[in-house]
Amino acid sequence: MSERSYCSELAIDEPMWGTAEEVDVWLLLEYKPSWNAKAVTDNTLDVASRNWLDQTITTVMAKGLKIRVQFMRQPDIDGDTTCLMVAFDDRLWAYRGVGYEFLQEVDVGAALDEPGQVDLVAEPQYFVCTNGQRDLCCARFGLPAYERLRERVGSRVWQTSHLGGHRFAPNVLALPQGVLYGRVIPEEVDSFIAEVDGGGLSFSHLRGRSRYPQLVQAAEAIAAQPLLKLLHVDELQRMGDEVSHASVTFASPNETVTVSVQMSIEPVDVLTSCSADELKPVYSFQKGHAN
Repeated sequence: MSERSYCSELAIDEPMWGTAEEVDVWLLLEYKPSWNAKAVTDNTLDVASRNWLDQTITTVMAKGLKIRVQFMRQPDIDGDTTCLMVAFDDRLWAYRGVGYEFLQEVDVGAALDEPGQVDLVAEPQYFVCTNGQRDLCCARFGLPAYERLRERVGSRVWQTSHLGGHRFAPNVLALPQGVLYGRVIPEEVDSFIAEVDGGGLSFSHLRGRSRYPQLVQAAEAIAAQPLLKLLHVDELQRMGDEVSHASVTFASPNETVTVSVQMSIEPVDVLTSCSADELKPVYSFQKGHAN
């Protein structure tokens, strides 16, 4: 370990299953200036673009969907255009224009209602959290992962703002599959890309498929099978407002797969970020016992 303590080094043994924020719609806007700690809310976007972003968030949420906004950039690629990407339901599409004026012509709500009206991005795109202003681990470990991905997939990789879970850095979001991965170290990038570009999941790096609740994310990770589709969740036990034990059934191409998953009985104290002053109790998910 280096002289100072980094949260991702201290959390190296913490399970990652079921740690992705639940998100239905990803909206990623290219923003080339430097990023502050809370880049999406603390920036120099013009008023019209800020209003468009706020209205888009309101429109998507009114549909009962959870939206997460990210900034993205490719500092090693010069260009005059700005890119906006939207991902929903295993689809990813992009808009481009000069500056940010083109945003006023973009209706994300209509695109969600009529997905056949947009041109889909054909190949997987990768978004690496590199915002060192938010957490030191994101830059220290995210930037080398970005560089290695850049060598392998070229313009299909972007730097992005905070994805959550600093302690799992390097964190990588893969779209359109909508899956968040952690601990994608440079030495494992080749095998990671082979899995995701091949249409599968990199289970050794899996944090969760964002459209699922975290317990279901963990169940998919435990099942460790590709091409699963969620069928239903049977709650077996609750802890307060949270489902703490459930039986989750997926459909695979050849059969149904049922996984029992439960929260750990006792939490583990972890340093959730490099700037944290104290440890925080965190529950993880594990394979449950059959009732």
